[in-house]
Amino acid sequence: SEALLEAAAALAGERGSGHVTVRAIAARAGVNATFVHRYYGSKQNLMRAAMQHAQERLAAQIEEVPDVVEGAAAIVHATLRERELIATLVRATLDGMFAEIPTGDPAMTVLLERFRREAAGRGGEGRHDLRAVIACLTAATVGYAVLGDYIRHGSGLDGCSDDEAEAMLVAVLRDVAGLAFPE
Repeated sequence: SEALLEAAAALAGERGSGHVTVRAIAARAGVNATFVHRYYGSKQNLMRAAMQHAQERLAAQIEEVPDVVEGAAAIVHATLRERELIATLVRATLDGMFAEIPTGDPAMTVLLERFRREAAGRGGEGRHDLRAVIACLTAATVGYAVLGDYIRHGSGLDGCSDDEAEAMLVAVLRDVAGLAFPE
C-alpha cells in the first residue's frame, strides 16, 4: 500500500491528478490495477490517501523538532523533501479539485499546536495571530518548493548554491516564526 501511495503522489506531481490513471499508478507501484480498486475503491480515494499520508509524514517530522523557531531549518528541509506532495496540492488546486484535498492539513495543524504550546511556555502570543504566522511560513516554504528556481533568479539569488539560498530563506523564516511570541 505504501508503494501505491508513493506512486500516486509522484505521478500526480508530475502530470496533474486529472492526467493520472489507476493503471499508471499501479504500474509505477508494481501491482495490478485491481489492487487499487480493492483497497481504495477509486483513484480519488487513493489520491486523497496519498496526500494524507505525505501530510502525516511531514506532521510527524514537525512534531520531532524540539523548538519550532530554532528548528525552522529542519521544518523547511522536511517540507522541501515533500515536493511531490506540494506539487500534487498545487496541481489539484489549479485543476479545480480543491474539494478532493483533505481538509485540516495535518502538518499545519501540528505546527499550529506546537506554536500554541510554545507560546504558552513563553508568556503568550506575540503581536500576530498564530494562524497568520503559520499561513505566512507555509506560503513562503510551499512557494519556494514550487517556484524556487524562478524565485532565486528573480531575486538575484541564482548565484548562490541551493544550500546558501535555503539558509537565507530559513534565517528569514526563523525571524517570521519569532513574531509569534512576545518580544
